[in-house]
Amino acid sequence: MTEDLEALRPAPVLETDRLLLRPFTAGELDAVAAGEAAGHFAAGFPGPEDMDFARESLLAGGYFFTESVYARLAVLEKASGQVVGTAGFVGPPIDAELEVVGSLTADRRNRGYAQEAIAALLDVAFADPSVTAVRASVPEDNAPAAQVLVAAGFLRRESPGPEIDYVLPRPA
Repeated sequence: MTEDLEALRPAPVLETDRLLLRPFTAGELDAVAAGEAAGHFAAGFPGPEDMDFARESLLAGGYFFTESVYARLAVLEKASGQVVGTAGFVGPPIDAELEVVGSLTADRRNRGYAQEAIAALLDVAFADPSVTAVRASVPEDNAPAAQVLVAAGFLRRESPGPEIDYVLPRPA
């Protein structure tokens, strides 16, 4: 039943002031999985995390990985037309929470792109009335990612393991 409902919610194309977040094409996903630099990929893309995501997506062949509203999207910088990272969700909600994930190439960090992307993703997440919160896990040594989440209103939540868990409850 979930798959039938989700068929009505395809992967979105999200636009911010400086970014376009859109589904990966099949060719892009193949290139990312292989660690190949396509002509419109920024220097440093794909990174190891991006390659892992693409490989897992191809192995799963699953709708939620590439074609649904819960897909991880290519982040394109409008000014250059280059793919500069990824942003999206890990999969459908679990216990009414969506997990957000993303990455940017090193030379595109500290420009506010992550804040733009997370704001667009939060709009998508909370458009689903069943989503009560959005969460993210960040390695302890990734202070910039933690700063992006805190700036977006996320709160640190206790969690086991080497990563720090952040959560943003549905706004009232």
